[in-house]
Amino acid sequence: MIAVWRVDLDRAITPPPTAGEAARASRFVTPELARRYLAAHGALRAILGRYTSTRLEFALEEKGKPYLPLSPEVRFNLSRSQGRALIAVSRDIDVGVDIEYLRPLPNYADLARRYFPPEQSDPIDEADFFRLWTRFEALLKARGVGLYGAGEPIEGEWTIEELDAGPGYAGAVAGAGLGLEIEMHDFGVNE
Repeated sequence: MIAVWRVDLDRAITPPPTAGEAARASRFVTPELARRYLAAHGALRAILGRYTSTRLEFALEEKGKPYLPLSPEVRFNLSRSQGRALIAVSRDIDVGVDIEYLRPLPNYADLARRYFPPEQSDPIDEADFFRLWTRFEALLKARGVGLYGAGEPIEGEWTIEELDAGPGYAGAVAGAGLGLEIEMHDFGVNE
């Protein structure tokens, strides 16, 4: 089972930032970007605290995917775009999640030709490009390779599901294995 949490970055009430998060946020170009970054990472810590009682100490895999060395069974991934984030969490299942704000993207066909695998159908418009892109990127993130893995053969069996990321957004989640159950939650709602 994979739990996916939707987070409204402009309304979420989150724990105070860590010193590292505050330092990174101070380098963002605008206060809005910094605030949304802090909200996403605060929500991530709050959500992960529901799945483990160990201290939330983060480390990075070779290609940059974060993990919890003190709770390696808890697998997670975070993606944010504009004012929204998606956070996927599972136990012992590699997961990836992606969200994209739907926006004009005149060169979407060129991007699809450059990054999508040859067997991927061509997007019919920008909205279709973002739908396909989130599926593709969620899978790459679940594999722990990010865009470094574009063009590499995909091994193993994967569940890839489109998500209701909210109006004006496309979203998807991927997990290692077939037929995985996806459970959706809204962070900060009725808590």
